Amino acid sequence: MARDEFKDYEELLKVFEDDSTAKKPKEDAGNDSLNSQVEHSQSERQKKIDNFKVNINSDSTEKPSRNPGVYFSNPPKDIKRDAQKNKEMPARQRNNADRFRVSAPPITQRQNDLKAAKEAKAKKRSETFFGRLLASENFSKLALMLAIIIFSSVLICIYGINCINDVLAINTDDVAIEVTISEKMSDSEVINTLKDKDLIHNSLFCKVFVKLLDKGGNYVSGVYTLNPNMGIENMLATMQADVTLSETVKLTFPEGWTVDQIAEKLEANKVCTASSFLSTLEMVDFSEEFDFVAAIDNKELRFRMLEGYMYPDTYEFYVGENAASVVRRFLNNFQNRWTTEYQTQADALGVSIDEVIVMASILQAEAATSSQMPEISSVLYNRLDKPSVFPKLECDSTEKYLLETIKPTLTSTTEDIQKYISYRDNYDTYSDACAGLPVGAIGNPGDAAIRAALFPADTNYYYFRHDDDGKIYYANSLSEHEENGRKIARSSAD
Repeated sequence: MARDEFKDYEELLKVFEDDSTAKKPKEDAGNDSLNSQVEHSQSERQKKIDNFKVNINSDSTEKPSRNPGVYFSNPPKDIKRDAQKNKEMPARQRNNADRFRVSAPPITQRQNDLKAAKEAKAKKRSETFFGRLLASENFSKLALMLAIIIFSSVLICIYGINCINDVLAINTDDVAIEVTISEKMSDSEVINTLKDKDLIHNSLFCKVFVKLLDKGGNYVSGVYTLNPNMGIENMLATMQADVTLSETVKLTFPEGWTVDQIAEKLEANKVCTASSFLSTLEMVDFSEEFDFVAAIDNKELRFRMLEGYMYPDTYEFYVGENAASVVRRFLNNFQNRWTTEYQTQADALGVSIDEVIVMASILQAEAATSSQMPEISSVLYNRLDKPSVFPKLECDSTEKYLLETIKPTLTSTTEDIQKYISYRDNYDTYSDACAGLPVGAIGNPGDAAIRAALFPADTNYYYFRHDDDGKIYYANSLSEHEENGRKIARSSAD
């Protein structure tokens, strides 16, 4: 706006101020005077307005300002201050400042904008597939069903892998496990036993497998050493028949050897393990096959139940033969060696087969030669016939069996200590609790010892002792027996 126009604008404002003053006429002025003044004032005001409009519309060589200021008769202090700064600022700077001035929106407006942006984003997300899924009311049900499906699939996979391992033994442990099997057991009972021993995992699947493929059959009683990596089919085949390989081995077992010594030799020659052999003796019931086994008394008190019946002889075994088959070889040989003559003589003496074998085992251990056995047999029978005078046999061989054979198998636990005391009272003929013969044999006697037990010599001896060379000294009384001891001592000193 030109400077002259600006002056006209100020004069216009002044007219408005004059009008404000003119609106307050004095109370004592007359109506005619008042009307003439109003008309004159309106006429003058109209002329100035017309002149103002003409000046604005008239051509001007000076360009109007981009931001014409608006002034009030009494503007606020802030507006006055800003107007003053604009006047002092050069026109070009004022125009640039106005161009780049950006007014910040109110705080409430920014919050509304953020809220609107979030709602738009949520709406857009909900329009996607997963957004609709998450917003669905059935999402929790779907998640639960998915979890159940995944869990069931994992279980089915694990079950399937175990089933495959039971048959093919792909991923199994290499560990030997002993299993006791009876010939009366069915396929189902055998498979349950394998499951109890952790040789298989899925007994139901194995039963179905055996049934469908007809892998069952008659089982041979015995203690079998099996391995999970054999697979169910090989395990059952092993227990249905003896392992009869082409390789064989001949073994000789001397008279007087204990069951433990026999077991060690069998294992050393790879016939069967010592543990499976000993377990078979204790856990497999051979009483239905052999009458002399069924007639054995006090089986639960014995250290080795079939000690004395492993007949000493030379045997030919298969390498890897089943332990039960090995035991049967010994028992069959004993049964063949026990003749009708032996049974007749045992009946005449009024003794059982087991008592004959226990007596024979002591004779086998006490005698230096087989020729001494009948006399030693007479000494023992003479003492047994007078229990009031000789309540104990007092044989060194029984004490030796306790200390050298039984004790090494026990530990220092309370349970084993109690077992040792029980074995001492039942085997050591020096113990006051062991009256007469021991509860079981202390070794496996040969034919000479068995015959001496059945046909003792007729003597009055009640004592005997040996020197270091095996020479035997008999005595009828204790005093004579002690004198024999002095003779042996003098002979050793010389």
